[in-house]
Amino acid sequence: MTENYTKSVLNARKFSREKIEKEYPKTLEILDLMDKYFTSLINRFQNISGTGEVDNYKFALTVSFIRTQLIISEHIINSELIEVSVLERKQIELIARFSEIDKKISNKESIQRLIGKTPNIGNGNLSDNLKGMYGMFSEITHSSKTEPFALLVEKHSPDTIGYSVLPEYDSKNTTVALNNHIQVFFDFVIYMFSFQKEIMPNYDDNNDMELIDNLLKVGKVSKLTVFDRFQ
Repeated sequence: MTENYTKSVLNARKFSREKIEKEYPKTLEILDLMDKYFTSLINRFQNISGTGEVDNYKFALTVSFIRTQLIISEHIINSELIEVSVLERKQIELIARFSEIDKKISNKESIQRLIGKTPNIGNGNLSDNLKGMYGMFSEITHSSKTEPFALLVEKHSPDTIGYSVLPEYDSKNTTVALNNHIQVFFDFVIYMFSFQKEIMPNYDDNNDMELIDNLLKVGKVSKLTVFDRFQ
């Protein structure tokens, strides 16, 4: 039975990927460009050594973000949207923690005061876009409301509501997930521009800007609303 279920899940994920490629044919190209950005970031950071407590903390956060971001991309393609929401919430908290660290350093305070505390998403630590997403992701993560279970794909009959144990493609929810995913990526990239200048005196952002420009060109014809403001 387990073997049959696993096979069914894999088939469902394959179907989801095919539907996304058909409805939003630029999606995989966009995700690939995002991956290339992360690859260039990793290659750059491999040449850095001798960092202190603050930079080590930021490097750990950066690696954690990259690893999770790649997992989220796969989950979206596979229509595992509850899992996507939980992980995006973690990413937003991570971006908020970057801001908190910088504020501690600016105020000449120890970052040890942050240890053991959940990142503060208020106090100007996030863009309005991410702050707005965070509440929604928290509701999904904590199962505090029933509406988000629609992400599991509801099965309605006259007397009952059921939920699919297999991932199923839903156009509307997948579009929302992709837009959110890309927005979180943009906020991370913005922070990485300043972080790289901070730790690498010879950092030149030309390569990063070229990659982001290519991403925007593809995004503008992708039918994803997160790119509308760049038109």
